[in-house]
Amino acid sequence: MPQETDIPDRGVVNRNAYTSDELASNMAVVDVNDINYWYDRLHPDFQHIPRMPQLNMDSWLKTTLFNIVRKMIPSPRTPPSITKENVSGIGVYFTPKCGSHRKGVPAAVLWIHSGGRIGGSPYGRMETSCCLKICEDLKVPVLAASYRLAPKHPFPAALDDLTKAYEWLCHHLESQRTDDDKEKQIRIAVAGDSAGGGLAAELCQKLLDESDGISRSTPLPVAQLLIYPMLDDRTCVDKKYDSLPPHLLWNNKSNMYGWSSYLGLHNKPGDDTLPEYASASRRKDLSNLPPAYIVCGDLDLFLEECREYARRLKYHGVDVEYEEVIGGFHGMLSIGCDTDLVIRLWQSFQSFGQKYLKPG
Repeated sequence: MPQETDIPDRGVVNRNAYTSDELASNMAVVDVNDINYWYDRLHPDFQHIPRMPQLNMDSWLKTTLFNIVRKMIPSPRTPPSITKENVSGIGVYFTPKCGSHRKGVPAAVLWIHSGGRIGGSPYGRMETSCCLKICEDLKVPVLAASYRLAPKHPFPAALDDLTKAYEWLCHHLESQRTDDDKEKQIRIAVAGDSAGGGLAAELCQKLLDESDGISRSTPLPVAQLLIYPMLDDRTCVDKKYDSLPPHLLWNNKSNMYGWSSYLGLHNKPGDDTLPEYASASRRKDLSNLPPAYIVCGDLDLFLEECREYARRLKYHGVDVEYEEVIGGFHGMLSIGCDTDLVIRLWQSFQSFGQKYLKPG
């Protein structure tokens, strides 16, 4: 296996976007207090978005208050074409009343919610909207997984909960099989946005390594669908971001608190080594992981870690579709509304998912 230093710089990214090193070389003209810095660079499809106050999720109190406010926002109504069921200790299960699963195809999506590893829930408005959309577009059930949050429950609590949710989903799909489709492979795509995307990547790594010990009724994921995923703890200790105005929605102060809370008392962001599966980008060998769809905007704090993870996956032989959106920001697929760009990105997400969820 080649060493990381041998990986060539090639092929999977849009080189028209900025890099933080390029910005850092021009820091003399950047005012770190310029509240318009990122808004002025938004894609035209996002220019209508109201200017939001800069929030730093950098303390337990702020995070707790933010989570309370999020819970007060009502979730969208479930359409008649979908059923919704709360599964105790597991999450929320959305099922289309018609679709491939009704035709004997045992397929589903495990959705992992955002929140910086310190917030969010599968019951929130944005999470429910994403799951309903995926359920309608892909015509397969979606399990929005519940997991424990840091700092009260640091690593590996969330990953343990997600493993439990994944195994529940496998067993549930198995129980729904008919005699006619017993030979068809169960197909599950693991998906998520932001922290959920990072946890999805880490779950895929864990399931792959443990596959020898997993029962045959628990197959490996067929794809990982990662929306601006939170992949690398080292971003929050990179001082070059101090020379930029805080990124929209999720900045590096919040990122530091999120990672510090998640890693717990015995590990720190940027440590030379971390426990396996604590930070997806720390894994050296990415071979044999599921095919990956990754999307990120060039105004997103996670741009470089998403770009690098996509590049390394491709180098290690994984099928990768990577989309880098000029003028795209963190949260654009949830907050960007139904603009032409957001619709196209969801269509790309759907197409990649269908490619691997359809029966072989």
